[in-house]
Amino acid sequence: MMDGSDEGVYAWITTNYLLGNIGSSKKTPTAAVFDLGGGSTQIVFEPVDGEQMIEGEHKYEISFGGRDFTLYQYSHLGYGLMQGRRRINAAVITNALEKKVTGLTALTELEAKDESATAKVTIQHPCLPPGVSAKDVKVEMDDKKTTYLVNFESPAKSEDDPLAKTAATQCRFLAEGVLNKELECESKSCSFNGIYQPSLRHQFLPSSDMFVFSYFYDRLQPMGMPLSFTLEEMKDITNLVCAGSSYWNQYLVQPESIKELEAEPMWCEDLSFMTSLLHTGYDIPLNRELRTAKKIEGNELGWCLGASLPLLDKNSGWTCKVSSVN
Repeated sequence: MMDGSDEGVYAWITTNYLLGNIGSSKKTPTAAVFDLGGGSTQIVFEPVDGEQMIEGEHKYEISFGGRDFTLYQYSHLGYGLMQGRRRINAAVITNALEKKVTGLTALTELEAKDESATAKVTIQHPCLPPGVSAKDVKVEMDDKKTTYLVNFESPAKSEDDPLAKTAATQCRFLAEGVLNKELECESKSCSFNGIYQPSLRHQFLPSSDMFVFSYFYDRLQPMGMPLSFTLEEMKDITNLVCAGSSYWNQYLVQPESIKELEAEPMWCEDLSFMTSLLHTGYDIPLNRELRTAKKIEGNELGWCLGASLPLLDKNSGWTCKVSSVN
């Protein structure tokens, strides 16, 4: 079975090979990759002073195409998009419990498995755009043992409601909170949750590409986001989505965008988590340009191509782990 570190490195190889950054002895700067899945998210990049990195599993050394690379890689388990959504929803439930919302009780094990169950309690959720609600949402708490079934509704009733902007700000607050950015960092440089990471501001070339894909692409492209954008522009599209339907109708140029938003009430929450992950979590400056794609030169981005390429390179030092087939 492939673990998250292999998957991230393979995605790095795929991306940089298709961009023409690796595969020859020519020393070309490499791109960083940020892969957002449902349960975890991976970051892989080549720090400027990779050999000076603190030793650990995050340090990944490979040879490919006549070049040696020292990479930083990390797979943040539990911080994929669906898990990020779960964490934010759990924080909203925790706040409701502290306020002693009437009727909010945990499901029994049997009730948690019942797909036909309906929620009896409605809670305000700042990550829902004005006038939007989400019905019968099952929320697994951080202890992994307790589940609640609730309806969520926006605190703001319309785009003109003064609560609208405040709610969007509170959503970003919750999204940043689940990253545990304030957790003690044992090194001078950390990303989030106390995890060591060389600084992307100081240990990655400003001229090198940063590629975000998987759920990053799946959430941004339907909103009309171009393939190259700054993190500030990503924040702007997040604010637009969180603002409500009258703004969607006014500013979104694709009719399909509005259909997507009407079908998925948690889109604002997802974009808020994604923006917080990149800016607050990984500490990417707002003016930093990002790129996204599903394919490069007709080839799908991801780990598959990258997993096979090193096996074709005699100098990579990589071998197939399958010795026989029964």
